[in-house]
This record gives sequence, C-alpha cells and structure tokens, in this order.
Amino acid sequence: MDETVLATRPSASVLLVTLNRPGKLNALTADMLDRLLALVADAERDPVTRAMVLTGAGRAFSAGADIGALESMAPERFRALVERFMALALAIQAATKPVIAAVHGYAMAGGFELAVMADVRIAASGTRFGLPDTAIGLSPTSGMTWSLPRLIGWGRAVDLTLSGRIIDDTEAERIGLVTQVVPAERLVGAALDYAEKLASAPATGVAMTKRLYAESTVGDLEAATRRELEAEMACFGEAETKERFRRFLARKRS
Repeated sequence: MDETVLATRPSASVLLVTLNRPGKLNALTADMLDRLLALVADAERDPVTRAMVLTGAGRAFSAGADIGALESMAPERFRALVERFMALALAIQAATKPVIAAVHGYAMAGGFELAVMADVRIAASGTRFGLPDTAIGLSPTSGMTWSLPRLIGWGRAVDLTLSGRIIDDTEAERIGLVTQVVPAERLVGAALDYAEKLASAPATGVAMTKRLYAESTVGDLEAATRRELEAEMACFGEAETKERFRRFLARKRS
C-alpha cells in the first residue's frame, strides 16, 4: 500500500493527514495529490469528520513538486500533474470541512501552494516559505493568482512570486500568510487543538462561513486556474525552462 500520504484520527471528528515522503522533503507526486483529493472527498462524505489537519513528516512540510521528475516529464504528463494541483485547490475551497495546514521546515513552490490552499495556516518557529518557480521559468499554479493576493495583498503576492525570495516565519505572520507561529514541538498539537475547536462548532455554521468568504471575493478561482494552466504549459515548453531545470539539478547534485 502507498504510504506517501498517511491519514490518522487523533479524535473522532478530526482527520490528521501527513505527507510522508521525508527523504524527499515531502516532494509532491501525482499519486500523493490523488490521495489528497480522495481524502478531501472522503471527509466531505463522512458526517463524523468535521475538520482536517495537513502536515508533513520529517524536516519539511513540502518542498513542492519533484524537479528531478519534472525535468524529463512529457508535456501531457506535466499538464496532468498541474491539473491535479488545480483540482485540489478547487476541492479544498468547495469543501464544507475546514482544512488547517500545520507548516514546518520548508514550504516551497508546490508546498507553498498547498499551504495556501488551506483555510488556516499555523507555522512552526523556523519555517521558511518561498516560491522559486519564476527563477526556473515557471508561473504560478493552484489558483495562486486568485488566492495569494487575497491573503497577503496584491503587491506582496507579486513580489514573492517574481522575486522567489524566501521569507521566515516572522515575516509570514506579519504579512498574514500564517495566523500564528508556535514552537516546533507544539505545532501539530496546536493545529489539532484549533481543529477540535472548529469541529465542536455547529457544522452548518462552519460550512456557511467557508462558503460566504469564498463567494464574497471578486473573481472566479476556476477561471484563474484555467488561465494558470495555460500559462504554466507555455512556460514548461520553453527551452530556457528546461535549461534552468538542468542547472538547478546540477547545483543540487554537486
């Protein structure tokens, strides 16, 4: 059985989902994204599940998609992978059950995007966040052009995406990317406590709050994901992007 994504029940009403590829800093694969999609769908159907906590095993929340796999990936497979990120963003937004991301170590690229998909983000002290995609020739995915400006503001979103600079937990909290920072040893416990508090509230109120916030924003996430997919495919086909992949991997291997 594939154990790259684990699901456990710390309590009857809360589902704890753990990315479990620590040797690769929880780099996300198509199978992992499929598993996450299935877990969100299962939670929606399960009347007992009232909230989800998403975290990562080992030293990182997630370092994003596996660049080594992307370098040699055919465009049609790359498109299918990006579409999974888009589908997960839409599924989490549409879900009536809140998702809390417990982020530690590194949340980079697709890992950053996964954290942003969540309704609430709690970070461990020392966490680093970054979007290095532009530097290697790619553009945002996972509805980031819709969700990130609404979360931290237009200017900061553009800055982080274009510059690819890495920010620490202090800045992430200051700009509103995360709602609280806790010591690393308390991270999962703090996220579970938060989830339990939400799980104890009337389910309809929580669901309606999620829906109203999503519908109150101007614009359409689904349209944003369609635009992003086409932009990302254009980026992926560029020779310069392939060369940046090669150089990035060469630096990692040296």
